Amino acid sequence: MISVIHGAEGSGKTKRVIDAANAACEKATGLVIFIADNDQSLGVSPNVRYINLREYDVKSEDEFIGFLKGMLAANFDIQKIFIDGINRLLKLPADELKPIFDTMAKVSESVDFITTVSADKLPAYLKAYSVNA
Repeated sequence: MISVIHGAEGSGKTKRVIDAANAACEKATGLVIFIADNDQSLGVSPNVRYINLREYDVKSEDEFIGFLKGMLAANFDIQKIFIDGINRLLKLPADELKPIFDTMAKVSESVDFITTVSADKLPAYLKAYSVNA
């Protein structure tokens, strides 16, 4: 499953995804991962594996896809992956993230992806994943 929380900068997406990750770790039977680009864990529960993507020098969409696939290949216990600001992490607008979401869709039978996207209006390919009310 893929879920996208979207909105303009400053609209509370990070708070929503952190709350969702913290709630997920209370019920999870596997690992919960939170990927961001911040040195501080931002209030993410210590039971969630927090990853600062900057520490891994991931800069392109191909590197990010490889990073995700490597994590999943190395650990079959990952249940949910939360990604805060995927377009900020990769410095790409929402309409250029399709290859990443296509890859997530291919592996989403074994793991759930919940990500935030900074965009007032989602591209057509992301609308099916939107969880905004």
